[in-house]
Amino acid sequence: MKIFKCSVCGYIYKGDTPPDFCPNCKSPKEKFVEVLDELTKKQLFFGEKVSYSDKVEINPFFEDYESLAPFIYNLPVGKRAPLHKHPKSDELFFVIRGKIKFRIGDDYFVLIKGDMIQAKMNTHHNFENISDEPAVFLSVKGPKPVTTEILE
Repeated sequence: MKIFKCSVCGYIYKGDTPPDFCPNCKSPKEKFVEVLDELTKKQLFFGEKVSYSDKVEINPFFEDYESLAPFIYNLPVGKRAPLHKHPKSDELFFVIRGKIKFRIGDDYFVLIKGDMIQAKMNTHHNFENISDEPAVFLSVKGPKPVTTEILE
């Protein structure tokens, strides 16, 4: 099996040949280039964990960290996470795409592409996509193990 990367959006495809078109940006198969497996272990391409799905997706990556748990969240328009907390882990958020309303404790914040926010250990929080496009953000939690308590 080979690994192909869309040179337009970075989407990663695994198979014997590239797909006819990119499921993310719809570029033709000619825009795909083969990448070495070793490269993907140290580098994450934009399209590898980002999607345009109508379902909430939580994608872990670089899972070999001993103390950090990084994730890419794909949040469709209008979707939100339930109020929750991580009793023994802090969490950092970095918005990659979209406009997201975060509740951290009893405060509310609206973040856009490039903005960051934190939720300290044991602080209740949630987030909601309030933009007109799918939202994407990076979440880094630590230390491990990360546990989640749903509060609603």
